[in-house]
Amino acid sequence: MHRKLIHVRAFTTCAHGGKLLEDTEKNSDENSQSRCDKAGIVLALLLILLSFFGYTKADYFSPAPPADNLINQTLVSIALTTPATTVYINVTEYDAQQMVKNITIDFREPTTYVGLVIDVLKDKPLILNAPETIPIIQYYDVRYLTGLEDKIRNVMIVFALERATLQNMNIEENALLHYQYIGSKFDPCSTRKVGENKTHLFFETETIVSPCFVITGATVPAPWWSFLVPIAVVTLLAIVGAYIIRRYRLNHPREPRRT
Repeated sequence: MHRKLIHVRAFTTCAHGGKLLEDTEKNSDENSQSRCDKAGIVLALLLILLSFFGYTKADYFSPAPPADNLINQTLVSIALTTPATTVYINVTEYDAQQMVKNITIDFREPTTYVGLVIDVLKDKPLILNAPETIPIIQYYDVRYLTGLEDKIRNVMIVFALERATLQNMNIEENALLHYQYIGSKFDPCSTRKVGENKTHLFFETETIVSPCFVITGATVPAPWWSFLVPIAVVTLLAIVGAYIIRRYRLNHPREPRRT
């Protein structure tokens, strides 16, 4: 009888200890779940704050032109440690072959981040009207980061053109024209030559935000005396022909007809 009581007490003690262990594990799981929930909430708040301050934002631009109309495309992205109202971008650091060599942007307010894409195009976008002057040398566009365009006051662009291209198209460098598309037509921009080397000429133009730019030129006008050349040639041929005929008649007189 005594042994039986001891056994029952031992069993009771073990059962009670098992229950305590089960309760402890349950509390531990609940505490772990609570800590995970709190960590998740803190992480979500942190991501929201980072997104608000711009550290996790993606770059969004206006739609790109069709791939079959692209010659070259260059993406430029700059983060500034100090806010600035004027930002100079050396495009050749991103793409040495890009015809746009550098861009200087004046902003209406200080900015710390600039993103843009330069597209060199084969032809004008279909929705745009063609410029009035010909021949067309090159179409291109500059697409800015969404929301950045409204902050831009004006843009200075330096671009390069090959000497051979102008020579083959019979275009003088002082006849070069640069247009920006405003409203429903291309308007001229102020353009000046800023440098040259053996293969290229460099020009600077002042623009604003525009969906498309185009570089054109007026062909070299023919000199005034060039119109007299055909007349002179025809006159000379007529004189020579008349002289030859006269000499022939003198050397071969006609015999009088016999009646």
